[in-house]
Amino acid sequence: MKRTTIILINLILTSLLFAQQTKVIRDFGVWGVINIEKNIGKDFEIELAQQLRFYSTATQLDDYIVDLGGKYKINKNFRLGANLRYTYNAKRWKETENNYRYNFDLRYKGRIMENLNLHYRLRYQHEYVNTFSEYLKTNIHHSNIRHRAKAEYKINKLHTSYFSAELFRLMEPFIEPYWNKVRFFIGDEIASRIGEFDVSFGYELETNTKYPLSFFFIKTKYTLKL
Repeated sequence: MKRTTIILINLILTSLLFAQQTKVIRDFGVWGVINIEKNIGKDFEIELAQQLRFYSTATQLDDYIVDLGGKYKINKNFRLGANLRYTYNAKRWKETENNYRYNFDLRYKGRIMENLNLHYRLRYQHEYVNTFSEYLKTNIHHSNIRHRAKAEYKINKLHTSYFSAELFRLMEPFIEPYWNKVRFFIGDEIASRIGEFDVSFGYELETNTKYPLSFFFIKTKYTLKL
């Protein structure tokens, strides 16, 4: 009897552990962003943004993000950008992380026809995991090369609709680089007297993994230009 009880307890504990480690492969979330922009001179712009991201049917905090960056206008078609980011990452299936990231951008904007513009952004980013944490310092770091194409159509003075697609290529130490994620947006940029509102529907899909996550989300962004 005692042996049977021990076996049952082990089976229950094993089942609970397995249930906790089961990866969700379909989810819905909400992203919210507040962004402040300021032009310095004719060709340089700085921006500060705060962002909250929720997952698990928009009930649990995924990330709290602070961004500080700048853009430099080379000419009417090309811009350079750089950014620093802090992320409090609650992690969906692992322990919480405090991460720091920098990135560099090359941006292109061209007109296809009247009211229709094409944007392309090439981004290199490098992220450090818990580098400055007092108790959980690690040497974990990784990079991404990101390609984003965006088509933007100006409907009228108030509304500009857009569609974008982005590919992520992950580079980690001792691992061959691979495409690990794709992300899509369809949205509307709304101009107003108090700033710009950007409302979009996003879809993100993991690639090259056995159980890829399909993540649907709504993103709202408010931009104030000083």
